[in-house]
Amino acid sequence: MISREEVKKLSSLARIAMTDEEADQFAGEVSPILDYVGQVSEVAGEGDMESPPTLNTMRGDSDPHESGIFTEKILAEAPDKSEKNPLIWK
Repeated sequence: MISREEVKKLSSLARIAMTDEEADQFAGEVSPILDYVGQVSEVAGEGDMESPPTLNTMRGDSDPHESGIFTEKILAEAPDKSEKNPLIWK
């Protein structure tokens, strides 16, 4: 169980003003939550940890297209940059 002093220290670090009564109430409310998180951590820790999880995996560019072959098509879709274009604001 988390103590009143620990709750008061946490509230001080978080810059939250807390009375002793509020600290006692919070300690009573947070202890079951911390117990539950501990149980979940135990269950989650039972998995196969020999290979680390793969994160942010991107496919390799095994056959990239030639640089610049789509430039003309992309620029053709862009709005006109002439002075007569009413969509361009100054």
